[in-house]
Amino acid sequence: MTQQIQPRQLFFYSLWLVLAIKILLATILPVTSDEAYFFLWGANADLGHYDHPAMVSWWLMLLLPFGDALWWLRMPAILLSPLIGFGIVWILRERNEDIAWLTGALFMISPLSVLNVLITTDTPVIIFSFLTMAAFYKAVRTGHYSWYLLTGLFLGAALLSKYFAGLLAIALGSYLLFADNKRNVLFGLIITALVSASLFAINIYWNYTHCWDNFMFNFLNRNEGSAPWHTPLTYLITVIYVLTPPVAWYLSRKRQNKQLWQPDERLFLLLTIVPLGLLALLSFEKLIGIHWLLAFQAGAYVLLALRSNEDPVRKSWAFNSWFTLAHIVLVLAVILMPWNHLNLPDDKQRIITDAIHGDWVWTELEPLARERKVFTKSYASSARMSYQAGQHIGVFGGGSHHAREDDKLTDFSQLDGQNFLIYLKRPKNTDEFLPFFENIEVKEVYVRGTPFKVVLGNGFRYATYRDKVLKRINKRFYNLPENWPVKACYFKEKYQLP
Repeated sequence: MTQQIQPRQLFFYSLWLVLAIKILLATILPVTSDEAYFFLWGANADLGHYDHPAMVSWWLMLLLPFGDALWWLRMPAILLSPLIGFGIVWILRERNEDIAWLTGALFMISPLSVLNVLITTDTPVIIFSFLTMAAFYKAVRTGHYSWYLLTGLFLGAALLSKYFAGLLAIALGSYLLFADNKRNVLFGLIITALVSASLFAINIYWNYTHCWDNFMFNFLNRNEGSAPWHTPLTYLITVIYVLTPPVAWYLSRKRQNKQLWQPDERLFLLLTIVPLGLLALLSFEKLIGIHWLLAFQAGAYVLLALRSNEDPVRKSWAFNSWFTLAHIVLVLAVILMPWNHLNLPDDKQRIITDAIHGDWVWTELEPLARERKVFTKSYASSARMSYQAGQHIGVFGGGSHHAREDDKLTDFSQLDGQNFLIYLKRPKNTDEFLPFFENIEVKEVYVRGTPFKVVLGNGFRYATYRDKVLKRINKRFYNLPENWPVKACYFKEKYQLP
């Protein structure tokens, strides 16, 4: 049937179908902890943040004044795959217009393109990585330095989204070894490097004045322990899944079309294989998440078009249509499942209710929370509850090495003597809270029949909390390397810690 549809028609059929599905998913999917955490970034936008550079917070800062509905805040993710689909057509149509439209449709209909409706730090890095590749392609094709300037702007924006965009920078540099016009490419890459470094300097300056937060997180605090033996195999399976099996299969075969313009294929081969190859090496040390690969997926699809004729692209589109449909059915089944009526054990029901129905939880907590500072024990629960409550919910205790933005947002030194409500997603030994308050009261709150515990702490003892918790956090997460240059460290200064 797909053989009878013209490539341009197939593209637009795919476009409208994908947009409809993504809008539906963006409307019904509950807020995730990462998204809610980044909403806090957007509401408190800065030149950088604890975990990553600031790009996604700038996007959300522009969206939040016009509303906080999930479908609205997720709009960049909704539009992501259609925009890249059009970009793929723009890159390829000079070579073969039919294959260009087919490849754009193939990218849009792939499972992760359709399901990717969540607004995270990966959203800007995916679009800016693709724009970097597209601008570099035009720079190499035309030799115009203005395109290298754009490449630098897009690469700098990608680096201000997430550090691993540096893998793409390495791929750009590697092209110089294989370029036909090395002199022009060398000068162009110098322009690209200067422009992107100038933009990335924003993040460097912010780190210098903020305890080197996201540098410490990405290169020191999060890299502990060793990876299981199977992580390289897991990585290979992940690559096949992200590219989708037919695309991975056709890319692994000997190229078919001998008339293709060689420099184009060489360029996209490097832009794809260098980042994926570096991640393969890294997989021996740590588990590589699916989201790490999404920034390089579109380049692989362009490479497929350059290495193939029309038939493999059409066959891949047909396979991915059914592959994606299976994903959508599974996701909808999970979302629409009446979890609160399944009579699950309380511990499992608490996890599900907390993750999916945070609005129910806040409805029950709100009467108890009046005139109290509200906290949870984890960034995930705090971020989701902040979104549901429309107010900042802090993190009480040590937390983890992930998502420590609350260290900036909450000042415990200003809360001495105040009353707290601490929401517990899981039952805990509530005696651990006794040292930090004059007295505590433990209550059980029922959310649609599921019991949750809350601790009502009266008379917060800041001095004790500083000695037992904040000093430990300082040593664990803000212990900078010796002689490391730093202008300011808000955590140490706020709590007068060494």
